[in-house]
Amino acid sequence: MIALADCNNFYVSCERVFRPHLQNRPVIVLSNNDGCAVARSNEAKEIGVPMGAPFHQIKSLCQQNGVQVFSSNYELYGDMSGRVVSVLRRFAPELEVYSIDESFLDFSGISDPLGLSVRMRRTVGQWTGIPISVGLGSTKTLAKLANRLAKKMGSGCMQVDHGDLEALGRVAIEDVWGVGKRLAVRLRRVGAHDAWSLTQVPASVVRSIGGVTLERTWQELRGTPCLDLEEVPSARKNTCCSRSFGKPVTGLVELEEAVANYAVRAIRKVRAEGSLACGIQVFVMTNRFREDQAQYSNARALSLDEPTDDPIRVIRRAKELLRAIYRPGYSYKKAGIILLDLVSSNSQQGLLFEEFGDDRTRGFVDAVEEVAARYGTMGGFWGAQGMDHSWRMRREMRTPRYTTNWSEIPEFG
Repeated sequence: MIALADCNNFYVSCERVFRPHLQNRPVIVLSNNDGCAVARSNEAKEIGVPMGAPFHQIKSLCQQNGVQVFSSNYELYGDMSGRVVSVLRRFAPELEVYSIDESFLDFSGISDPLGLSVRMRRTVGQWTGIPISVGLGSTKTLAKLANRLAKKMGSGCMQVDHGDLEALGRVAIEDVWGVGKRLAVRLRRVGAHDAWSLTQVPASVVRSIGGVTLERTWQELRGTPCLDLEEVPSARKNTCCSRSFGKPVTGLVELEEAVANYAVRAIRKVRAEGSLACGIQVFVMTNRFREDQAQYSNARALSLDEPTDDPIRVIRRAKELLRAIYRPGYSYKKAGIILLDLVSSNSQQGLLFEEFGDDRTRGFVDAVEEVAARYGTMGGFWGAQGMDHSWRMRREMRTPRYTTNWSEIPEFG
């Protein structure tokens, strides 16, 4: 038995934990640079706020209906996600963190999985303030489907078996995990309009439409597990750090600052996973939605002589790549860096005439990173990152980082 614990309207729920007066009121959270609605409370959905709608298009609707609007507070959401996962781990020996708001749990051998799910849901709500829904099934796909129905029907917890005609028939084919709208069009042509009818399509037809991946979904809906729990996330091959600018950037100096900051963030991800980067790619682009402006985008990559997690070396190479693709006269909207072909730091093999890997440099880098980890990003940073950051992502309606910043801890009394 597999359980999927999914936080309800997660970003909105995180905001409500520290602002309980927002319960039963319409709330939305916006994407980067306060662009689009990426999270909506049930009340916001009822008044017609579309998912992914640009804020400038729904601003009047929000004002007319008293919708509370927030900028994304990723530091808070990440910390609250960790708190929810720490509670979930008390209920199952094996757990896979699937996303920031979803986790799969192994309930094999549990005599009353539905009862345990109810207790787990209640505990998470009491200890973190985050409401969750729990779906149960013999496979991941069935658990995902059960979770969807639990949210839709308001039950909070639900179990779906592979032969449950009534439950499977309630889920439209495009809403089945792993299908989507494009495959749904082709599946409807062969009579698969919902999850149940998909299970009745011959395997050969399913494979001809969606290949092995869709056939795994078909098998899982029929009760045959094809997707294992991944307790330890597989090491990623590449990692990217990129942001849209809060205002158009035209100068090379500002772009260099931004790319240096993105390089440091990417390297910190790599170091946390015990990996090294074998290559670097830097890219820039203008705002493709501004048809009245000249458009330009470009990217350039290079392979490193040896794998590295040294931010000094990465920043230096990233700035070289940026200067090669930078063109004056354009208003840049976005830039980013990708660290390529990541390998384990345990397999590092140094060069005979090593330039960057001496102990003094590594000790210095480790010291700066330790200061930054203890006192915050402005407690220890590299000169190339700058201090002004006028290009920083716009988050004018962000709430305090209640759980991760000493100066923003909530006060009572």
